[in-house]
Amino acid sequence: MKTNQWFCLAAICTALSLSAPSAAGLIFHPTEADSPAANAREEQLYSDATRAINESRWSDAESLLDQVVDQHGRRADGALYWKAYVENKEGRPSDALSICTSLRQSYPKSNWLKECNALEIEIRGKGGSPVQPQSEQDEDLKLLALNSLMQSGDANALPILQQILEGNQPERLKERTLFVLAQDQSKPAQDILGQIMRGERDPGLQVKAIRLLSVAKGQQAADTLADIYGKSSNQSVKKAILDSYLVMGAPDKLVQVAQHETDPGLMRHAISTLGALGAVAQLSSMYQATSSKDAKAAIISAFVAAGGRGADALGVIVSSEQDPDLRRKAIRNMGIAGGSSASPALLAIYSKSTDEESKRAVVDALFVAGDAHDLVALARSEKDPTAQREIVGKLALIHNKEATDYMMEVLNK
Repeated sequence: MKTNQWFCLAAICTALSLSAPSAAGLIFHPTEADSPAANAREEQLYSDATRAINESRWSDAESLLDQVVDQHGRRADGALYWKAYVENKEGRPSDALSICTSLRQSYPKSNWLKECNALEIEIRGKGGSPVQPQSEQDEDLKLLALNSLMQSGDANALPILQQILEGNQPERLKERTLFVLAQDQSKPAQDILGQIMRGERDPGLQVKAIRLLSVAKGQQAADTLADIYGKSSNQSVKKAILDSYLVMGAPDKLVQVAQHETDPGLMRHAISTLGALGAVAQLSSMYQATSSKDAKAAIISAFVAAGGRGADALGVIVSSEQDPDLRRKAIRNMGIAGGSSASPALLAIYSKSTDEESKRAVVDALFVAGDAHDLVALARSEKDPTAQREIVGKLALIHNKEATDYMMEVLNK
């Protein structure tokens, strides 16, 4: 298991996707000691060494790695990299750099060279002499070097980032460069990020910049995003902003969109996002305030994501809603949102309902909730043959003992 070695934030390391080389890619130099026994000993030493590293037992790890290196076997180049890593951890960065140089000379095609390059970027960045990004051909290492420059306050970093963002670079590299830019809290860097968010630079990066801002600044970015939303006519941009409100936890902004958005799709998206946010109180208030059947239907659907609290809110709607379509939709969604906990309320609705469609909606809700027990009870008590057949049809699709026993009882009548 690898240990995270670079200096940047864990999120940056994840975004840059630097992964450890696989054992299959390592360089193998045969020796006279190349035998099953020797290979087994090497693997054991290497395994013990990496375990010692994971446990921060640097001295033990160094001794074990030396033995692996001396065998000149399959694991030698990996052991050299890890030895450099250990030297740096023990406060000997110059020795670590020397070991990386040895790795390049002895194993020029090793997959571990990239790891040593990343370690070198970390060491030189901390030592005040960061590696120049222009010297790196690998995209991952170039971005690590750029981040190192930015961390050290080097004035050259921002122009290089701008060149990548404004040039004919692959979109993947631009997106990852944008991530590095977002880590710089300086005004020039944030101004560039703001321009990209507003679509004033590369429109293809606008949505990515919006998402990065919502993660980096949270609710502090809510007003900025609201301003962009109001001025944009791009649906993808607007949806990204609505999704960002979910990330930052800004229900009030979503309510504003849901109440004033004229585009039905965006209105429904805002309402659905409120449900994902668990904003039951806001959705309930909106339901009471709106006369739009489309909006009410969207709110009923949004309550599903709110779970039990959503089921309770749906129960309130069922008790007061006069529109039969909306009422039946609310009944069905009670079973989805509340599961078996909604069963008592559903049974009460069934007993009070006089229309067959509402009763059928209750049966659907109990079926979705997997409540065979109460469906069996309804089937036993229902006097209407048609309604009883509806219930039995649902029970036939539930595979549990109580449903099966009742079906056998019906067959044996």
